Amino acid sequence: MSRKTTYPKVMCTQHPDSASRYISTQEEPGEAIEAAVVFGCDEYMPDYEGKATPYHQNVQIVSKFIEETDLVPGKDIFITPRAPSAVQENRFRQLMVMMSIAEANHSALEYSDVQAINEFVHPMTGTVREILDAQQHMVDVSELAKKEFGFSMEVPRIIPLIEDAPALLHAKELTESTILSWKDRFGTTPEKFRVFLGKSDSALSFGHVASTLSCKYAINVISELDSELDTETGIIFGAGTLPFRGHLDLKNAENFFREYRGIGTITLQSAVRYSHGKGDAEALVRLAETRLPESPNIYSSEEKEEIVNLIGIFGTRYSRIIRELYSTINQLSGLLPQQRDRLMHKGSGGYSRSTPDISGLVSLCRSDIGKELKASMPAENLHLPRAIKFTGALYSIGLPPEFIGTGTALEEAREKLGDEACERLIKKYFPSLGSDLSFASGYLDLNVASRFISEACLKELRKDVEVLRDTFSLKVQPEPSYRILLEMMQPDLLQAGKNGNCMDEEVSQLVCSTLTKMGKIRKALG
Repeated sequence: MSRKTTYPKVMCTQHPDSASRYISTQEEPGEAIEAAVVFGCDEYMPDYEGKATPYHQNVQIVSKFIEETDLVPGKDIFITPRAPSAVQENRFRQLMVMMSIAEANHSALEYSDVQAINEFVHPMTGTVREILDAQQHMVDVSELAKKEFGFSMEVPRIIPLIEDAPALLHAKELTESTILSWKDRFGTTPEKFRVFLGKSDSALSFGHVASTLSCKYAINVISELDSELDTETGIIFGAGTLPFRGHLDLKNAENFFREYRGIGTITLQSAVRYSHGKGDAEALVRLAETRLPESPNIYSSEEKEEIVNLIGIFGTRYSRIIRELYSTINQLSGLLPQQRDRLMHKGSGGYSRSTPDISGLVSLCRSDIGKELKASMPAENLHLPRAIKFTGALYSIGLPPEFIGTGTALEEAREKLGDEACERLIKKYFPSLGSDLSFASGYLDLNVASRFISEACLKELRKDVEVLRDTFSLKVQPEPSYRILLEMMQPDLLQAGKNGNCMDEEVSQLVCSTLTKMGKIRKALG
């Protein structure tokens, strides 16, 4: 079937990845106006997942657009909240957000006949049941609003956010099963259905290469559904500015749009808006308007099988090292500044991420590769910090996570899958890998990193860097001012690690200030 729906192209988000600016929840309604009026975004995502976002923010944002601009919410600017997961967080907060969506729509309908909020995002989605249950909760809230307030709204539609590599590889089945089950549950089949794919959390769990390949695989297979079903799909792709989190900035835009062909919407996160050059975000939005959507990359069944095995190999090498580094990462992540108002949960980094279920990935890999991947995973949950602080912590000790396990995995892939598979990886499956590593090499300093990691880890990482330097002709030379800050921070970070982040207030402020300066140099906290 042909595509007719025009989805929003740039979703402004509340990610706390800017090194330059702290934004309180009180400022976020104004930020929504800025997103549309200054940056030119056509969608804004109020974020309740793991954040201390006030219940009434949806209403505030809708009211602010009505009172201060000529833009009509739901028509000229789309408001798409991210609700908490009832499974991962709690059902009370999810229902609270849904009630606030109903209130915002009630408020908007007093001014116009356009419904302000028509979709909401469901994070950390793993099963069809989660999706349908959350949609049912939204149906129930809509019926309650009709009963109590006497107004009808079209039930806002769920957007599942898929965030780890095993789920990304099964994104087609998850999406298709949801759409096919929709009629049985709700009596109609959705005419359109958006899926949100996340780069950051799959990278945190499986590494840069495995997460990139997983996202591209998901984009490819979801795009196939348009010719198989009567529902038009749309793909939102969540990416930050550092390569590990997607490498979405103006300088890398051509690589990005070529790499992730098939997506319909990008996220414009805080770092690109506030830590990059003046005008960069606006230019990126204009570029997205002309480039999205493009026809997806096409892979044969044999190529898909090869991609899955590459994901297994790269994920294994990465996981082996991360399980040795996780305590250091957790200690250091707590020293990075909080740039948004977050809820505090278990784990030093706040609302943490647990080790994903890898059975869905292992089952797709060749038996020997799947067996090694399974053996590489930690025996218990590591409760790593969120991806931004995870990435920032590693960059802050001179160890950009893009390098972790990548060189040795490339060698292993050559040994297990052959030279031609590696050639396809570099030239077809992930042609931007070299430029990603070139960027990250400006922040790599294993001499500093060596003070924070074991000798065995250091040996593996030196091998990674050696292979990648030879393969991509990398010039591994830290940016001079960054290297000075790395050296300067080293004693305090080491002491903080030993003392479990206990240090006097003056030293703590100095550490946080210096880590922020490092973030400003790389133009992102993480």
